[in-house]
Amino acid sequence: MTSLGRTVLQMRITLYRRQFKGGRAVVKTVFGVLGLVFAVVACVLSARSGASQVLVGGTASLGLTLMGLSWVLFPVLSGISDDNIQPRHFQMLSVEPARLARALLATSTYGMVVPLTAIATAAIPIYAVSRSLATLPLALVAWPATVVLFVTLSRVVTVAMSQLLKSRRSREFALLAFGAVFGSLYFLQFPITQNFPRVLSGDVTWPLTLAHSIPFSWGITGVDAALDGNWLLAIAAVAGLLLFDVVLVLSWQRLVLRLFEGRVSASYGASRKQMAANGHNGDRGWRATRVGAVVTRELGLWRGDMRRRSQLLSVLIFAVLGGIGPLVTDSIPFSAAWGAWIVIFMAMGAGSNLYGLDGGSMWHLVMIPQALRDDVRGRQIAWLIVAAPFAIVSTAVVRVFGDLGLDRLAVPISVTLSMLGVSAGLIVVVSVRAAYPVPEPTKAFSLNTRGSFNGGSFALLMLAIVVLGLSVVPALLLALLLPGAFAYLSIPVAAAIGWLGMWWGARVAVDTLVRDSDKILHEVISR
Repeated sequence: MTSLGRTVLQMRITLYRRQFKGGRAVVKTVFGVLGLVFAVVACVLSARSGASQVLVGGTASLGLTLMGLSWVLFPVLSGISDDNIQPRHFQMLSVEPARLARALLATSTYGMVVPLTAIATAAIPIYAVSRSLATLPLALVAWPATVVLFVTLSRVVTVAMSQLLKSRRSREFALLAFGAVFGSLYFLQFPITQNFPRVLSGDVTWPLTLAHSIPFSWGITGVDAALDGNWLLAIAAVAGLLLFDVVLVLSWQRLVLRLFEGRVSASYGASRKQMAANGHNGDRGWRATRVGAVVTRELGLWRGDMRRRSQLLSVLIFAVLGGIGPLVTDSIPFSAAWGAWIVIFMAMGAGSNLYGLDGGSMWHLVMIPQALRDDVRGRQIAWLIVAAPFAIVSTAVVRVFGDLGLDRLAVPISVTLSMLGVSAGLIVVVSVRAAYPVPEPTKAFSLNTRGSFNGGSFALLMLAIVVLGLSVVPALLLALLLPGAFAYLSIPVAAAIGWLGMWWGARVAVDTLVRDSDKILHEVISR
């Protein structure tokens, strides 16, 4: 390894050790154990010599395909990546870009994810050995080539996105495109899982055939072709895998060179309309009040900040698939009557880091402690304005088209009221008690904001979800157990619970901001 490679590797090791502390260490350890279990299971399943070749090979191909899609889509949709160093970090240094590109790519294998992937993809040679030793040399070539494909494709996609998605329009297009891909994959999993027993029995083969045709599983495809005596197809599959690796490595190097050559355009700033309106405030009425000003500002951010809009994308996807999807197909396992309220859980998660999204601009609030109460209340109202339509529309659609009609109408009204109110309280509590920094739009490689999500934030968000679920119990029981028109008494009870949750959350958030606003500011500054 060159001196540059050793330096980059030492940087990765140092960063990894610093990040492997506290809550992050717990989360990484849990996911590491789960990943190891998955990898071992994949290897064990691929070694079943007694089962049919079509079934075992197809299942292994399907597993490799899902793993490859996870490598590509998970960093983009979640903002979380195991790669803790990006080429832009070296842009101001006088280093040779080609050498840096090779060093960054070679050392990006350090960590926990790549070794786990290597263990899981060992299913390729294990499958070959369990069938015929003659196919082992081919599998030993396909094994590392598959790992390189997963890792390099993920790195190329993240860097390409960070370079290409500079304008607002390009980010909006990418947001819609990846949202459509994610929604399609989420929707596709239900018919696949529903037909999985038929796949295992051999009655349904199209998922296995589809998996064989995707490059992620060409290692298994090559072994299967060799087992069938078609060595030309087997060699072609592995050669195609190697060719993909070469193209991706060259693409990675070209993207790094492009950055150092200054061919990556800067991110666009404010639009002409925003510049023209700068300094002009025509707000009247309630918008001119302090709470109204906060509400107006927050609504503008929810509409214009791509990071916030990416959070709303997951809410929209679950509003359609969770609330309306069960009315269209029987493949979705949960009832539409309850699936609609998943939207509120998702919306609460989307608003659980409001001050982290503000980043360094939060210092204005720190300097004016008298505005804290109005700021918290305005953020709650703005979140309700944004989240309520998702919940109300999906619930109404379920009632109108789900053959439920007016039967037990008090149930959806009371549950929705209590959940929205309590969620409005929980979002500000989580936002101040577990704030974390969010990458600036010009630095983020992802459309999402979880790049600095830590164990404490995750734990508090999970606790908030539990509290939200428990908060609906009193009003729900009244709506279900009271006879006839008395069931509508649950609605004022639900409204009271929602208001109490909103008031309690605002009080806790304000007290925390008054006491620790400087610490929160330090936490949310993007590093």
